Amino acid sequence: MEHSDQSQFKSKSILPRKPWIRRHPVSSIFILMFVLPTVALMLFFTLRPYLSTFDRSGEGDLNSSMSSPNGEYTAELYGVPYGGAAGGVTIWVDVRKTADAKASNAKSIYRAEYHGGNHLEWESDNTLRIENWSEYSNETVTLNIDEEIYDGWGWACTSLRTKNQYVRCLAPES
Repeated sequence: MEHSDQSQFKSKSILPRKPWIRRHPVSSIFILMFVLPTVALMLFFTLRPYLSTFDRSGEGDLNSSMSSPNGEYTAELYGVPYGGAAGGVTIWVDVRKTADAKASNAKSIYRAEYHGGNHLEWESDNTLRIENWSEYSNETVTLNIDEEIYDGWGWACTSLRTKNQYVRCLAPES
């Protein structure tokens, strides 16, 4: 009798242990349904500024355009709506060589929330003043189109993907 008791004891101890997921099915489902998506969303919103591009991908409506004093460049002001009826408009300013009509060769130099009063004005052949203001907010800036960009959200200034596209990035003071 002792021999059979020992063999039963040995056979039970040799059985492999069940995986954690099978031992805790409720916890596993909770983690898969709530914890992992929450962590993914947190990572997305945390890393989004560092991985963003400074490109509107051809979206928006052309509001105005203006040639530089020497005619070499053309600045184009676009409005890109977002958020449906309750949303707003982001304005973009692209600069391209006037002789190059392809929109894909344009360089984005300005992005900000639309405030109401918009105007483009060339101060020199490569210096552009972009006005974007209201009585509550003013994101007017003067940019050297070869070296500077302005991002109203500041994401382009921290983005690892856009670091090589500018010498100086301007953003509103926080």
